[in-house]
Amino acid sequence: MKLSAIVSHILLLFSFLTPVLVFSQTNVKVSCPEAAQYYAKDSINIVTFGASTVEGVKGLGFQTMLESNFTNCYTGKVINITNQGIGGQTTLQGLLRIDKAIKDRTGFIVIDMGINDALSIAAGRGSVAETESNMRLLITTSLKQNLVPIICTLQNVDDRTNTSLVAVNTTIRQINAVYRRLVTEYKLYLADVNAAMRRDFSLYQDPYHPNARGYRLISYVIFDAINKAIFDKFLLFVVSQNYPNPASTQTSIDIVLPEADKINVQIYDLMGRLAKTVVNEYFNTGKHTLEINTTTFVPGIYFFKISSDSGRFNAVKKFIVAK
Repeated sequence: MKLSAIVSHILLLFSFLTPVLVFSQTNVKVSCPEAAQYYAKDSINIVTFGASTVEGVKGLGFQTMLESNFTNCYTGKVINITNQGIGGQTTLQGLLRIDKAIKDRTGFIVIDMGINDALSIAAGRGSVAETESNMRLLITTSLKQNLVPIICTLQNVDDRTNTSLVAVNTTIRQINAVYRRLVTEYKLYLADVNAAMRRDFSLYQDPYHPNARGYRLISYVIFDAINKAIFDKFLLFVVSQNYPNPASTQTSIDIVLPEADKINVQIYDLMGRLAKTVVNEYFNTGKHTLEINTTTFVPGIYFFKISSDSGRFNAVKKFIVAK
């Protein structure tokens, strides 16, 4: 076979393979958190608020990817994400429209804003202190609306060939330090975009904005931060059926708590007699797995009784011991 024919054959083969590779890359599914199984509400509502990174650039943005992440994991839930990004705006300009942007909204607000502040500060206009004051007002306004704020750190700008942007990155570091402090102070949630993107400028389409890969990474970072908030604030109270059931020598039961409480788990036989106290202590928010030794149990039908000191969490589960 001639060389030209071989090359043509390889190119033809590659033309069939390429769509498969692209298809697999564009349908990557995120790893779903346990919080998705126990989310207590029917919908997830998210306001994304900021400047050009939020608005999207040249047809790219993170909202569609973020919606896909939630749709894939939170099956049966209504996902509603609004885009309140306006390119070129500072945090001060954001303050002028925050009330309208969050009017009648519930759920979460993702605030990703401050790079334009850094550009202005580096040019001699404004200060980090003013940006902090603006961000405080954005946060408190959101909290008054009963939204859960997710604060994004700012990605670096590409200063490799533009020395004027070195000072901008210095200011971005200062602003990010402020944002991290505010997250701690107000007990909020941090989407650490800067830590994820680092200085990997292959994730950028220009000196300031992410490309498709960069936006996908941002969608994952925000997804993780919102899931952390859901885990802390919006879980159902769930008691699983024990497993295995019937039990022989050991069985386990899962308890999901939406808030910290003292939990008492006792086992009774069919006659209502106490067979075992499994636990009587404080548990934190989240999922807990209790392992119970049943080697001393007489074969028969038993009941788990789960109660809490607050009186808010109660459940009864029947199970069988068989030898």
